[in-house]
Amino acid sequence: MKLPTKNNYIFTMALVLLLVLPYPALASTPTEQVKEKADKVLTILNDPALKNNKEQRRNMVTNVVEDMIDWQEVGRRALAIHWRKRTPAERTEFVDLFRDLLKRTYSDKLDLYAGESIIYDSEKIDGNRAVVKTRMINKQKGEEASIEYRLIKKNELWLGYDIVIEGISAVNNYRVQFNEVITSSSYESLIRKMKNREFKIRESSKSTKGSKK
Repeated sequence: MKLPTKNNYIFTMALVLLLVLPYPALASTPTEQVKEKADKVLTILNDPALKNNKEQRRNMVTNVVEDMIDWQEVGRRALAIHWRKRTPAERTEFVDLFRDLLKRTYSDKLDLYAGESIIYDSEKIDGNRAVVKTRMINKQKGEEASIEYRLIKKNELWLGYDIVIEGISAVNNYRVQFNEVITSSSYESLIRKMKNREFKIRESSKSTKGSKK
């Protein structure tokens, strides 16, 4: 039996591993970069000394996450057509708010970690883009979820810009929700909600299946 597609915890773990991809040796492959940083996060989550200090554990993972993906690329994809209408200052503001939103949304769910492991199935490189296909396994429950890490190469590093879990794109999920607010109200309304911490990310659905590579 597979882990539920709409399980926010699975998105949390996959997102955290996405966020820690850069800063490996320059010669490493996309899969090696994913594995190196995934192992680092799993070491923190499996550390017995941190079991009863959940805040410290979350902070350690968050510190690893900081400034380690191309947030500009993620923000551009999440806003889609609305990105082109924004000034440089507005884009910077949105990216900062979006990064804060993701960290707040998913950091607490790290406490749900239950010893899952990761199997690396394949990678595909097409120019400056790559897809690393993995599976997250919970052996005790006999459950698994397929996870694709989508990366872009910049300055000799493979940086994460999307995760696709059981066919559901995280970036598409954000795009749909941001677009709903903008089209029903305005971009300014979205920014106001994000600043006031009124905007909440909903769990993914089939409407966000797949994404453009």
